[in-house]
Amino acid sequence: MVTAETVMVLPFLVIVATVTVWAVSLGVSQARLADAAADAARMLARGDDRRDVERVVAELVPGASLTVTTEEGRARVQVARRSAPPLVPGVHLDLSATSVAVIE
Repeated sequence: MVTAETVMVLPFLVIVATVTVWAVSLGVSQARLADAAADAARMLARGDDRRDVERVVAELVPGASLTVTTEEGRARVQVARRSAPPLVPGVHLDLSATSVAVIE
């Protein structure tokens, strides 16, 4: 038997569960961005071709943008991606990670 209290609380529980899953997915996305940035910086520091670096980043984080700068013997890579929360159209959260490696 479903009581009125249960009916009132159920939508709230669904929203809390959805937000929790989204928050965990943000953490996973941020970790992927950090790994992709580190890999890309390492590859550039070793002298790999930029197209290979872009391909690897696209495989690790689909839909991410890649920004590369090289100065003073260092390769600086920033990988960024936009994330949208569920149930809230028009709201976006920009995630990014940056890594620097010394060019060999």
